[in-house]
Amino acid sequence: MANTDSSSISFTAYYTGATWYQHGLSLKAFDTTQGNILYFLAKPFEKTSQLLAGMSVQTTLLQRHLIIDYVVKKAIKEQGITQIVEIACGLSPRGVRFCQEFPDIHYIEADLPAMLAHKQQLLAEHGLLSERHRVVAINILEQETDDALPVVFAKALDPTRKTLVITEGLINYFDLATISIFWRNLANALKQFPQGAYVTDLYPNFAWHPVTKWINTFVQGLSIATKSHVSLHFNSHAAIESGFTQLGFKQTLVHIPEAYYHSLAIPTQRSPSLVRVVENWV
Repeated sequence: MANTDSSSISFTAYYTGATWYQHGLSLKAFDTTQGNILYFLAKPFEKTSQLLAGMSVQTTLLQRHLIIDYVVKKAIKEQGITQIVEIACGLSPRGVRFCQEFPDIHYIEADLPAMLAHKQQLLAEHGLLSERHRVVAINILEQETDDALPVVFAKALDPTRKTLVITEGLINYFDLATISIFWRNLANALKQFPQGAYVTDLYPNFAWHPVTKWINTFVQGLSIATKSHVSLHFNSHAAIESGFTQLGFKQTLVHIPEAYYHSLAIPTQRSPSLVRVVENWV
């Protein structure tokens, strides 16, 4: 049985949360001491990465976050999505922002117990929880426990609402075989709703990318730091599309950051972007 304890990943959630806050995408409620320490410790490495490789972790984090926002907002406006679940929500500000912007949205934030308890405390202290904005514990690697995905969806979601699931910064912490179990379970779960969608970021294993060796070194270091199996998935856009089709999704769209350089206020970089945002519909 796969190891279902991925709580060691949570330190990256603090760093990501600080990046969003420092760039005006988050709220004061999510401005944490842990995140700020990590953010400022990383500054020299970010500058070196930009200089030598033409890219940085922070640029990638901002690119993926803003493109996910764009894709989800489009689904709300054009497809009538009214229920959103953000799995591995960490310190994402998206739930607060979307509930404020869209009065019909019901937003459920989900994570492992330790991170979720912290998130719930921050939301409660600032009066940001409501009937439309809730938190639930979930473990994507479990199958039959109370926090397993099918169980949580059955108890916490309204089956009459068009539903969209988001994961950000989660997928590449698991090998493809393990995360594919989650993807297949999610595709099956989304079929119970009038319309179902899943939006995620992922980092492909592109051999052509000019900094692939550097990225693989970074991945190995992150694996050690998070005590997880960080890996890159799929070697082409066609592989991404066919991979999700085989797991039960009917339509897959791959979004490339460069395609949004002139239409969204996202940071650019000298090297080709590696991160992809994948939009799936069932």
